[in-house]
Amino acid sequence: MEKDAASCYIIIMSDTPTKKFNKPWLPIRIRKLIGLVLMLALIVFYAMIVMTVAVTTSVPENGLIEFFYYLVTGVAWVVPAAAIIYWMQRPDEAE
Repeated sequence: MEKDAASCYIIIMSDTPTKKFNKPWLPIRIRKLIGLVLMLALIVFYAMIVMTVAVTTSVPENGLIEFFYYLVTGVAWVVPAAAIIYWMQRPDEAE
């Protein structure tokens, strides 16, 4: 009795445990919508804070120091943005 490839595949697949998926608390579409609003708010408020600090504090008139200030603050928003993107892109959790 010869087995074909399809029957072997069915036998192999029947041995693997199946995971049932829960209905997530927040579906990915809602997380993406919330993440979009959070990202927009983050960028606007962060830019306002960085500009306010640059204007009101004593960021030296030295061009090199000013360059590094804007370099660091221009890249620092990536950390909270990455956390938001990670949260909104994670797949729906399995049971």
